[in-house]
Amino acid sequence: MWKASLFIFLILSGIISGMLFWQWQAYSEHAIALESSEAITQEITVETRLKELKITQKINGLMAHEEYRLVIPDTLFKWKCKNGTGEACDSADENPFTFFSSDDQMIFEYTVPINERNKALLLTNWFVKIPGKKAEGLSITLTDSFKREGSWAAGIRLKARKKLDHIDYYYFEGTGDVPTLYWQQKPLLKKAINNAEVYSEDIQAASLNFQKLNDIGNFPFLTIIFTDQYPEYKDENILIASSRTEAKMLEKDIITLQFQRKFAENTQMWIIDVLTSGLLDMNPISSKGSTALQELQGELTEDQLKAFLMKAIKVNSLNAEKLDKLLSDVKGLNTHFFTMNTKGDAPVVPLYFQKEKKLLVSGAEKASIDLIYRDGKRLLPFAVTMKALGYEVKFLSSEETMLLSKGNNIYRFYLNKNVFIYNEEDYGLLENPLTNQNGTVFMEIQWFKSLFGVSAEDKEGEIQLNSEPG
Repeated sequence: MWKASLFIFLILSGIISGMLFWQWQAYSEHAIALESSEAITQEITVETRLKELKITQKINGLMAHEEYRLVIPDTLFKWKCKNGTGEACDSADENPFTFFSSDDQMIFEYTVPINERNKALLLTNWFVKIPGKKAEGLSITLTDSFKREGSWAAGIRLKARKKLDHIDYYYFEGTGDVPTLYWQQKPLLKKAINNAEVYSEDIQAASLNFQKLNDIGNFPFLTIIFTDQYPEYKDENILIASSRTEAKMLEKDIITLQFQRKFAENTQMWIIDVLTSGLLDMNPISSKGSTALQELQGELTEDQLKAFLMKAIKVNSLNAEKLDKLLSDVKGLNTHFFTMNTKGDAPVVPLYFQKEKKLLVSGAEKASIDLIYRDGKRLLPFAVTMKALGYEVKFLSSEETMLLSKGNNIYRFYLNKNVFIYNEEDYGLLENPLTNQNGTVFMEIQWFKSLFGVSAEDKEGEIQLNSEPG
């Protein structure tokens, strides 16, 4: 009897433990999902003073009773942290930059020193960050009672500006991280062009005709400032240029910024150079970029190149693999051009396209191969094709020479000579029938008939090889 009771007890204990584990797992998954999907909004107020800016940064949408690590720049002074009720934030541990949120808000108060004698100022790292938190909404309210003779701009859109009796009022609104903030003593005029806000000291500079940008269509918001009061500068959201800058060069800077937004930080700049120069019909500034663009122009029609570049500027993110996919879609054939060329500082691997096909000899399937398209030619992998035809293939002399044998027929081909040897007799050719593409030797499809008496037909999904009679 006691054995049965023990058995039942063990079963019930197992069931209860399983239920508790399931509940804990479900809770953990829910908490992780909440944390990963957590998005915040930020409301920032800026008040000008004679030698500093007084700033209040309110972050909404945090999880209550969570630990948050803050990144506080050294440029911030008189720093304080409060919760939504105005009480001081609780420090989570001995780390002075880690705090618990008692509710869904954190409010930071601090000052940023400024030099009142400067004719212009640029604030780039003037706010508190919470790493890993995505800001969906952002507003900056700025009240100016000390620098009223000048103008303010930011890397988000200016929604309102009002001049009152004793203060000037600015209201900026956008998304993402807190943007760069700019002020200059000389007043600025503002004009909307495409999806940019253009600030300038005279209306003529603000009226530049950005023809290429108009052709491209809308791009992510950007603030452009024409001025001689501050050195040239650019980041993701703001671009400062000399008032003498030509429209075409500014277009290049803007499009370069748009591509930089799409790539990871470690992107090789020659790729952006290629894409930007291609869109603007300009010469790339880098040697590798110049060669790569020539490859694209040589293997694509003008319409195909334009379609590829327009697809690239319109997608949200890019890398070498995605560029290869866009290029393949435009051409209708596969390529790994950008991926192969991201490996170090090696010379540019030529652009070629490929399509997987079955290789048939006299109707029998022998192999699966990639047919290569290059310079308007169709190329077959030489070694694989000759093996399918019954030849023994060997590479000699550091793979610069290929030896083929089948019965009494022996061929010797050279990768660097326009000659071949057939049964110990030399034959000269006007061009080398072999070409090396990324380490694989190929032969143009027409040479198989003239050299080996084998016809090669390119059909849908397959290559058919047949020996010619006689």
